Amino acid sequence: MFTDPEPESSITKVNLGGYAHLLRTNANFRRLWMAQIISEIGDWFYTLAIYTLLLQLTGQAGSVAMALVLQVLPQTFIGPAAGVVNDRIRRKRVMITADLARMTIVLAMLLVRSRATVWLVYPLLLLETMMAAFFEPARSSVIPNITTREDLVLANTLSSTTWSMNLVLGATLGGVVGALLGRNAVFVMNAASFLISALLIRGMSFQEPHAESSRPLRLRDLMDLSPIGEGVR
Repeated sequence: MFTDPEPESSITKVNLGGYAHLLRTNANFRRLWMAQIISEIGDWFYTLAIYTLLLQLTGQAGSVAMALVLQVLPQTFIGPAAGVVNDRIRRKRVMITADLARMTIVLAMLLVRSRATVWLVYPLLLLETMMAAFFEPARSSVIPNITTREDLVLANTLSSTTWSMNLVLGATLGGVVGALLGRNAVFVMNAASFLISALLIRGMSFQEPHAESSRPLRLRDLMDLSPIGEGVR
């Protein structure tokens, strides 16, 4: 007579109590989760401010459409390079670098003050989107390194739910702050959010076996599209 094997470990149930226990007992995940909230809200925080700035300085709806494209499309093209970087380099370092770069980029938006300098918005948005494309895969890939097998599903579920909430909160708060304090205040607060995120991640301590066993990253590896072809096959 055969019986079903006992599971190696049970999976923590996905509920509010499970979320609270995970955040209370896992300091690394708590820091990552807080960094995710602050960083992703920052991604959307100044969206309305950018669109308003472009409309005021150009008077053309097409400029807003271009900004929207630059906030979405580049992630598709930078994805392969971001994947290579996150497979070869410590993801903690990637996230901190991406956050500090976005802080600098957002502060540079303060230089856009007239129609003559409005062109700066487009390359800055492009760079900020590229940095987000490096940050997000690194954040997702770190979760298995800082949680147990039992908590992995719970951690991923909380992370996904948080992204949806951040989208709504970021755009809403950005609009309110912009209306009350002005556009420059939005840029400064957004930059500060990325700095706080970087500091939270800096306080994390965990092992990254992939970085210890991988070969050194070369510049030509960033242009290698063979992994995409292998995935398609």
